[in-house]
Amino acid sequence: MGRIRNWLAIHDPGGVDGTRAFHLAVSYTVVIILGYATSRSFGLDLDILFPMAGALTAMVLITFTPAANRRAEARSFVKIFGVTICLLLLVLAIGPGEGETNTVVMKLLLVPLTGFALMLRRMGMEGQRLGYAIVIIMTVAATLHPKRPEILLLIVAACQGAGVAALMRFCLPRPSALHVYHDTVEIAGRAIGDYLGALARAVRDNRPVPPTTDDLLDQIRIRVRGALVNASAETPSARGYIEAVRSLAYRLRVATQLLGECIPSGAAPGAPWRMPLAAAADLLSRHLSDGLSEPFPERNRMGTAISRLRQAAMAPDLAPAEQLALLRAVTAFERLSLVVSELSVLQRDGPKGRLSPDDLVPPPPAPKAPAGLSPTDKVAIQGVVATTITTALDFALDLNHAYWATMTVMFVLGNSLGETYVRVRYRTFGTIVGVVIGFGCLLVLESHIWILAGICLVSQMVGLVTTRDRYDVASAAIGLSILLSLHLVTGLGTDGMLARVYETVIGALVALAISWLVLPVFGADQIRNQVISMLRRCRSAFAEAWPRGDHAAPRNVASGMAMELRALSDRLPHLGGENALGHRSAGDVVALVSTLEILTTYLALLEDVAFRLGSLSPPPEITTALEAARSRTLRAFAVALDEAAPTESGAQSSDLEAALSIALDYAKDPETRRLLPLVADYLSFSEAVLRPLADLGAILLASAPTPPRRAPASTSLGTQAPAA
Repeated sequence: MGRIRNWLAIHDPGGVDGTRAFHLAVSYTVVIILGYATSRSFGLDLDILFPMAGALTAMVLITFTPAANRRAEARSFVKIFGVTICLLLLVLAIGPGEGETNTVVMKLLLVPLTGFALMLRRMGMEGQRLGYAIVIIMTVAATLHPKRPEILLLIVAACQGAGVAALMRFCLPRPSALHVYHDTVEIAGRAIGDYLGALARAVRDNRPVPPTTDDLLDQIRIRVRGALVNASAETPSARGYIEAVRSLAYRLRVATQLLGECIPSGAAPGAPWRMPLAAAADLLSRHLSDGLSEPFPERNRMGTAISRLRQAAMAPDLAPAEQLALLRAVTAFERLSLVVSELSVLQRDGPKGRLSPDDLVPPPPAPKAPAGLSPTDKVAIQGVVATTITTALDFALDLNHAYWATMTVMFVLGNSLGETYVRVRYRTFGTIVGVVIGFGCLLVLESHIWILAGICLVSQMVGLVTTRDRYDVASAAIGLSILLSLHLVTGLGTDGMLARVYETVIGALVALAISWLVLPVFGADQIRNQVISMLRRCRSAFAEAWPRGDHAAPRNVASGMAMELRALSDRLPHLGGENALGHRSAGDVVALVSTLEILTTYLALLEDVAFRLGSLSPPPEITTALEAARSRTLRAFAVALDEAAPTESGAQSSDLEAALSIALDYAKDPETRRLLPLVADYLSFSEAVLRPLADLGAILLASAPTPPRRAPASTSLGTQAPAA
């Protein structure tokens, strides 16, 4: 239970989806009691089928309507309920229980409906959820093959279930997703504060600086992402505030992650910079631990600690490497202090009209649709072919439960071959686990109908909460729920459960084979093209972010790509299937995305330091050194994008120490010397991006669909940038 609570705290911050699951449970209970009472009161002789039909409608409405504000959810309810009624009227016209011909027509109708449901993915996730609802409703109708009088009663049950679901979802209390987002950012700030406190103790005691753990950073990223999605859906008018907080939280995480590189190693225990550096880290740690929303009364002491650290960093007897590291530490703490201050104001004030969606960086223009069939069209054609095969197998082999094979096609066909491969694996494994548990439940509880109904309900709740991040668990839970529901409604026995296994496997294998052989859609190729587009945007952002002396606000392009990169990273596990099936570029794409994450990390820091340098108007001598570093990086971008020939290896050698030496020679007055930490940061970060750019260029050339025109700039495929 403790592990489950920890998992929910990370993947369902604030219990938003958990609350949906609770509302589903209440709706199930009320619908079943009300439906049973209706059947008994009017003598319908549908004591099980009538309430379960209403419960199915409630499940479809709540499961396929993501958490949002009540108005948005009401619109989704109306759409899904309208589709449900239209489909039931179509079933009424067919009357699958009226004769064998009607049953055959119902089975054949599942083929074009599956293709139509897959075409709805053009509408994004909303279309995908609507497609699932269509296939579920029609598959259940094909399973029950009711007569026309029964269908009329099922329509009444659907209306009853929809009314109860809407009443429970809109009237019962629910957590505020915007407040959950606020609290999630506070928790992330406390986690970073704990790390800064450990760093301060390590510096003070002359111990190695503790690295930021990947688990900590991943938990922060997953929590903030989940809370952000829910908050944006609930309060679209606060999107400007939500995005501004996310951008600052991203910069806070990145700056903290790279702070360890700014601490000199091997210095004397009594070095004069240790105490001011530890003091600055302690002050930030205490503020973050108290809460970002709280005032920062020790701002003056923070400024004093940074001034003392700057004075220690400018000592003439320091080694160049140690001085460079300390100069970067100065700007690192200034950056942290600035980001924490801005984030504290946003957290304290909330979305009170100061920010609007117009303040955001405009999204990039949508890429032009490629000539020919789109990926969605190809997947829809695959679905039609696969369901045609499963339906033909039904007629040829007289399968008792072929609808499972047909429905499996819809659920396992992903938007690419790799996604289909992963879904087939999880769906098959989940079905086997669900059937095994179902066997056990029937052996022990076969005569306890209401306990089985309760297990069915709990399985639906588990599937709802885990479907986004644990598809294997969700598949097992949903499979168990389907088995128990069919046992309650149709008396499904152990032979039907075994059929559930082998027919699900048939549908999954057919879908995988068709996805591989008929118009295959490779996610690796899609991601590769998206990486190239993002690399061009990185170059544009870098070209604009340099010290020209203007005072325009920073565009935050790099942090704006953080969520886009997160979405790409979520697709990477699906590429293993493509690699196993012979699409070799899948392995290169994983390296591309991880290397691009490193590049955008340094680009985010470059944007900050370039904006601050530009606002301080550096003298011409320093600007000349910065322009040289900028030109070198722009050349590296051109080489990575295969727009320029690579330069000689000697020309790629770093001139960081020489540039810093020139800057020190010209820095005579105090105002200019105050710029040196920023100059050191700019030179270091522009140096650091050269390695990931070389790696990106090498991978792009090696994985190009056509032979490369020239040799790559670097043969190394590493994804780690050197410490600057």
